[in-house]
Amino acid sequence: MDPRLSSDERLATLRALTERKAVYQRRFAWTGLIGGSLSILTAGLMFVNDEFTQFLDRPVRPREFASGWIFVFAITVSVGLLFSAGTARKRGESLPSARMKLVLGTIAPYLIIPAAFTGWFFATGYLGGAELDLTVVWIAFYGLLLLSTTLFAPRSIALLGWVFLLSAVSLPILEDSLNPVNGDFPDVVIGATFGLYHLVYAALNWRRNAASK
Repeated sequence: MDPRLSSDERLATLRALTERKAVYQRRFAWTGLIGGSLSILTAGLMFVNDEFTQFLDRPVRPREFASGWIFVFAITVSVGLLFSAGTARKRGESLPSARMKLVLGTIAPYLIIPAAFTGWFFATGYLGGAELDLTVVWIAFYGLLLLSTTLFAPRSIALLGWVFLLSAVSLPILEDSLNPVNGDFPDVVIGATFGLYHLVYAALNWRRNAASK
């Protein structure tokens, strides 16, 4: 958040966020539906190519794996920003709004390590078959990112953050038992978490929103 703002202005911004929890819950459900659907589709295509029919004439390579998922993440984030921009325009607010600055300032520290690890992966990490390591880092820090918004975000988003974080912690334990069954383990894991978890979140929160109307 802008350090030039007074304490009263910061509190007012935080209050505005907390008063609009239902709006953010609905918006995150929409974004989760889109991102989750794209994740399931991407995971399915990679899995079919690697395990059944190589329509790419080769297995998905490590850099292609990372690039494909970064593309999915970029689309999902863009959709979320478009929703936020549309809401701001309807309210006659400038962009970025004070609320958006607060949110971005809160989650920014949790993007540093995933960004650095991803850069390492593209430089040399892909040579060691570290796709699962990259997946665990992404899942863990996404969970931490969601948990960082607990002060002003809906409780459901914090619960989703815990699910992601606990999933990341359990992956190294499950790898030995599941990897022999499925050789495309990293792809299935990231599709299940970023795909299935978000779709379940969207379904549950749509029902709640519908019931509250």
